[in-house]
Amino acid sequence: MNRKTSALDALAPHEKAAVLEHLLTARPELREPAEAFAISLVSDEDRSAVANDVEDALQSADIDEINGRTGPQPGRGYVDPGEAADEILDEMLDPFLDDLERRARLGLKTAAAELAAGILLGLFQCRDGEAETLLEYSPDYAAERVAGLLNRCARLGIELPRAELRDAMPEWSSMLG
Repeated sequence: MNRKTSALDALAPHEKAAVLEHLLTARPELREPAEAFAISLVSDEDRSAVANDVEDALQSADIDEINGRTGPQPGRGYVDPGEAADEILDEMLDPFLDDLERRARLGLKTAAAELAAGILLGLFQCRDGEAETLLEYSPDYAAERVAGLLNRCARLGIELPRAELRDAMPEWSSMLG
């Protein structure tokens, strides 16, 4: 058989996961190095990159999506644009918060702290609701999410670099404690 493309390269992520699971079942001696590599992948985090990713996610949320979520909604009553914007923005932020929980569960406190710092910085970068984005409908979204993130970090035992964050976000220093 003559192929130009690798079958592994052509697999979807869930298919690659199935291949990995099969290899680890068939070759248990690979589990330890695979585990070490997995830990190395999630142990390092760049707070600036995370901040940019959070900002990009929140700024690029599709503003047209708000149209189908506002007004009278079956089973919910009237939903105003600000509430709908908050829900959509929360859906964009949730993967970052899920990743934070995952790293904390793995005991990767340093990586979790860097990730949390990046999320805070990304929220800070979104503090001024920009026109033509969902943040325009929810101008206080970023500031309103800080307390929840700080509470989550406390619950997970994540020590934030508060002095560094206060320096980077002086307008929010009172919220950071």
